[in-house]
Amino acid sequence: MSFGSGIYRQRRLIFACATVAFGSILFGYDSGVMGAAIVLPSFDVRFGLEGSAIEVANVASNVVSYLTAGSLTVAPFAGLISYYWGRRTSLVIGAICLLIGAVVQTSAHTIAQLYAGRFVGGLGVGTAMQIAGMYISEVAPPHLRGSVVTIVMIMLYVGSLLAYWISFGVSRHVSNTSDAQWQILLGFQIVLGGIFLIGLMFVPESPRFYAGQQVNAEKRLRADGLPLPRRFPSSTYTSAEKDLGDEKTDPDATNDSNSETSAGPTVAFHPTYFSHIVPASTSADATQAIATLAYLRGLPPTDDSVKAEMAEIYAQLDELTAEREKESVWVAVRKPSNVKRFLITIFVGTWQAWSGASALLYYAATVFVSLGLSATSVSLLAGGVFSIVTLISAILAALWGMRMWGRIRGGQIAGFMLAVIFFTIAAILATHPVNPAAPHITAASVVLIILIYLFGVVDTLMLGPILYLYPTEIFPMGLREAGQAVYLMATWVHAFLGAKYVPIGLAAIGWKFWLVFGCTNVAGLIIYGLTCPETSGKTIEEIGVMFGDITADERDAHVQDALRAAKVSVPAPSTV
Repeated sequence: MSFGSGIYRQRRLIFACATVAFGSILFGYDSGVMGAAIVLPSFDVRFGLEGSAIEVANVASNVVSYLTAGSLTVAPFAGLISYYWGRRTSLVIGAICLLIGAVVQTSAHTIAQLYAGRFVGGLGVGTAMQIAGMYISEVAPPHLRGSVVTIVMIMLYVGSLLAYWISFGVSRHVSNTSDAQWQILLGFQIVLGGIFLIGLMFVPESPRFYAGQQVNAEKRLRADGLPLPRRFPSSTYTSAEKDLGDEKTDPDATNDSNSETSAGPTVAFHPTYFSHIVPASTSADATQAIATLAYLRGLPPTDDSVKAEMAEIYAQLDELTAEREKESVWVAVRKPSNVKRFLITIFVGTWQAWSGASALLYYAATVFVSLGLSATSVSLLAGGVFSIVTLISAILAALWGMRMWGRIRGGQIAGFMLAVIFFTIAAILATHPVNPAAPHITAASVVLIILIYLFGVVDTLMLGPILYLYPTEIFPMGLREAGQAVYLMATWVHAFLGAKYVPIGLAAIGWKFWLVFGCTNVAGLIIYGLTCPETSGKTIEEIGVMFGDITADERDAHVQDALRAAKVSVPAPSTV
């Protein structure tokens, strides 16, 4: 199969992942927009950013950090909504919060109203970022998961790019005394939020979520002594029957000796959702899982590769169900393999926030001012160029970087390089102090700016995507929502601290603050290499074996049982 035809076949998967990842554009824009807005004269006058450097930094940090406060607040609840109502529903709720927050911010006349808008927007941002990675890691094929999840990071940097270049445009072409200067900047969030919400109307639910709902329904039906719905369509379900809008009935549903039920469902395929009619005594979600997976893969439900992938999903869910019958979820959380997962997740979220990425995402313009670029338009231009550098690096990471060096080696190399960059910045600032009020840019400032751009390349090409992806793929199905919530809570706690104290730290202790980022990356690369297993190229189910949830032989036996039920003897995974 040619590359072009493979991409065409995967077009639904690409569209779904790109749309879900679009929510991170709003995170990137919301994060960058305030870092850019606080250097606009009209914004400073409207919201009273006046006084000493530390006083101004305190108010500016409040404006920025209220977004992360909202994201931290929603982190424990977004996973629960996702577990009971689905990934897509959670994203829709997040998009609505984003729109409400954008409207409140754009219409703000007081600092309190601005804080409120930022907090509500943070609820949406937190939900979108928490669920997007989970959804994409669940629908992406194993060999593409790293690259596809990186779309989230690409969208984040697209948002940051838009924030800084729109800021640069309004600083040059809109009067410094007009509120329109910052209202245009904040109002663009409404446009982005609207696009996100509309796009979600055409995205299907995660097949793993449907499979989980189905297995739970089967458990209830079995307890009531009722017949179970079929998990797999028969081999007579032809490829022509996958056409969208067609309704077909499996003719072998009542005669299949391997079926768990005496009646088969009628499946209707639809480009935005999947529904079917089943006997009243069976689950309404009986075949949505495989129907959705087939839709995303661009293959018929009877394709052996679709059945094989679905069989492995069912095998893990069946193992989880059997485990839950023996022990509660609280007992499962305390199992050594899961304790290790949660500790790794907390560590990864902490490292990501203090690697330096959050400081540059929120305060790029402020950082460039501290390095000698004093004019508003010049600092915004430097921030805009930085956003271009990071976006190009994120695209390269998606195309080949994630598959080139894997999760562990890539993270360690990046951590070492970032530590060297930050220690060098601290040394230069200590020996060649920068005067932001100087009329000309010094040679030291030029070197410092180059180092910041180099940081952007290393972080977005290697460390950022790896640390975002890793927690989304290491948890089993029953703990995925909890794992993602813990990861985001760790990230948002430290992002909040960073958003609050980075500008204050830079104003108060100057070059010494850069040592914090250098030391964090040294500690991060050591802990990461010692505690985290390599997950690149593994299915989510195979990763469970690596963490000791079950032995490889036991998993193979369960998968083979599921494959026999699906009438597939040898898995034949699809490729692009």
